[in-house]
Amino acid sequence: VRTSTKRSIDDLSPSKAKETQTAVEPQLDKWLVQNRSTIAQAENLLHESWADRKLFHEQMPLCDKVLQVMKAVLSSGGGAGSTAESKSVLVLGEPGSGKTQAVDWCLQKMREEHPSLIALRARGDAYASNVECLRHLAAQVAGQLVCVPQQSSSFEESMEWFRRILRDSFKRDSAVVIVLDRFEHFCCLARQTLLYNLFNLAQDLSVRLCIIGISEKFNVTGSLEKRIMSRFSMQHLFAFLPETTEELLQVLERKLHLPEDCKLGADFARQFNKRVTAALQLQMPDWESHLQAGRQPCWFLWRCLPVAAFLRNSCAANDEAPLRQALPGVKRARNAGGVLGIMCDTEEERYHLMLSGLAECEHLVLLALFRQQDRSSRAVRSLSTVLHELMALVECSGGVLASHTEDSLSSAFYRLVQCHLVRFGAALSNGNAATSDLPKRYLACESCVDHIYAKWVKDCEKSEPTIANNPLRSLPQPVQQWAVRQRS
Repeated sequence: VRTSTKRSIDDLSPSKAKETQTAVEPQLDKWLVQNRSTIAQAENLLHESWADRKLFHEQMPLCDKVLQVMKAVLSSGGGAGSTAESKSVLVLGEPGSGKTQAVDWCLQKMREEHPSLIALRARGDAYASNVECLRHLAAQVAGQLVCVPQQSSSFEESMEWFRRILRDSFKRDSAVVIVLDRFEHFCCLARQTLLYNLFNLAQDLSVRLCIIGISEKFNVTGSLEKRIMSRFSMQHLFAFLPETTEELLQVLERKLHLPEDCKLGADFARQFNKRVTAALQLQMPDWESHLQAGRQPCWFLWRCLPVAAFLRNSCAANDEAPLRQALPGVKRARNAGGVLGIMCDTEEERYHLMLSGLAECEHLVLLALFRQQDRSSRAVRSLSTVLHELMALVECSGGVLASHTEDSLSSAFYRLVQCHLVRFGAALSNGNAATSDLPKRYLACESCVDHIYAKWVKDCEKSEPTIANNPLRSLPQPVQQWAVRQRS
């Protein structure tokens, strides 16, 4: 799926970029100084939007195609126009190409049309067996049901119970979407029994069930057993990383532009978006080699944060003096044409730079990891313990954190792993050799930034801030109280 663009390649050429730089630098200097507090608010709005799945729209052609499949299944009521093939789709693409975001966006759109929609999610590398995955699917709807399968029940008993749920949901005019992320791992479960039964259910035209598989392996269908391949077929959709500077610019603009109806005003939003685009255009010639090397859009996005520093570094060196006084603490890259834009001399600076761009759900995960380490340095931390602690917080927060679910928090956890802010480690499991067989949900992990969060939490204990730009102070009050409670 390719995104069309109206920009000419000449717009991003080095000569054009230099002309743009000469024209905007004096105005940009002055504008940054005058609007530094509003720019900080704008950055907070951007972070909030990145945590809102309704606003993911980097891959609109892909979103439209996935949405088309969902509507064909869930709006047809299992009528004559709905075939077994149209009930399942496999979204394939490289890491970071927007597959999961496109599916999340489509689910939000479908919920607007079908408020009773039931969305079940499973991540293939989190389960050791078919039964474990099926019970996780069941647990996601268990809160709406009177009875649930027993822990000791067999796969066949659990599957029969699951079938009854789907048929009952259809009678209540509900529809079901099952999202199977890391689809290739489901192909490794015993005899692919779960996949076979789910596809068998999808063929039942009396059930409005849509199955969406997501995988990074383009040849994943070659791993399916013959009995599945001979009876079931899936539509295939493809997502690709940006390959040209125009495509990359379009993706980054969608991430970094403010909507004109934001609370900061349409006039400021237009000025902010114009300057962000100009700064991105100046950077594109330096980023082209990294783009050709297959860098993901998130790699470039990290280098645009904090936005105020990114805009500042688009100014000429001789115009930076007044801006350094207004926005202290951010270093100019030693190589003005370098791809980093902001130079991190130490690992500590790199951590602070990355943490400044995190969303609320990611801060929650890192806070939970810090709390567990703070309670006991010998405690074994894992995604499972993090989710247990955070879901307890969500339940007692009075609705302030209602938008956070196990799935959104799990996604935040794995994003932190990709950013090397959280890491798994065999040495963390007290030398237990059996941990290699555990699902990732239960593997021991640790945060690389516990020492930074210790300082931030200590700062939150005080009535007046002693650390500038402490991101924890912008979190909801129940979260701040939860963070400091066990230390008081």
